[in-house]
Amino acid sequence: MRMSGARPDCQSCGLCCRRPVGPPMPYPEDIERRAAEGRPEIAPRLRGRRGDACPFLSVGLGFRCSIYSTRPLVCRHFAAGGSACLELRRHAGDEGRRGKN
Repeated sequence: MRMSGARPDCQSCGLCCRRPVGPPMPYPEDIERRAAEGRPEIAPRLRGRRGDACPFLSVGLGFRCSIYSTRPLVCRHFAAGGSACLELRRHAGDEGRRGKN
């Protein structure tokens, strides 16, 4: 995990997707965007989740969002290196530093 004043490397961590603080509830803009994109199947897979890893998190050589271009607003507003990110990493300890499940 790269920290020292630089933006954290999200692909080596993925905590915000592996241990979300709440379900990424769809905003009207999310629903409209997905309908326009022909992706209505996304919202039902996200509804009702709390504390579970995002079903759209792809884990391989790193952590990646498989719906990045149409991810929910709550995800779009989660700033890498922001206060919520750093707090999540602080609580996760070694898990956040090493990117382990």
